Amino acid sequence: MSFTGEFRHSIDAKGRLIVPSRLRDELEDDRIVLAMWPDGCVAMWSGAGWRDLEQRLLQQGRSDRPSRQVVRAIAASAHQDQVDRQGRINVPQGLRDHAGIGREVVVVGALDHGEIWSPEKWEQEQSAVSEGRLDELVQGLDF
Repeated sequence: MSFTGEFRHSIDAKGRLIVPSRLRDELEDDRIVLAMWPDGCVAMWSGAGWRDLEQRLLQQGRSDRPSRQVVRAIAASAHQDQVDRQGRINVPQGLRDHAGIGREVVVVGALDHGEIWSPEKWEQEQSAVSEGRLDELVQGLDF
């Protein structure tokens, strides 16, 4: 499974978002799980991707407070939904508030999951990388 690409969409008055077809094609059962994510966005996983994340979170040591807080925040904010016939999912108000999302959004692929950003936050994120920092960021990574 590989979520890739950048898509501009809007959220309707009922809080529904059309999942980009290229990302929908990666779902095995039309099930999506949304949760708050670092950097001020909402993360989106397939059912299988969410189960993988759950296992990784369970394997983390939880003897320290920050680890427990991260697990709690992600698990408590998780929202499971089924993609409807029009390709839409509901993005709960609490998750929209976390990400500062209004009507317009940017949906981006992050390989094992998708991310939903406010256009303003996404532009800030991209400008930080495009200002020559990409070379700095990849130093020390093994790929």
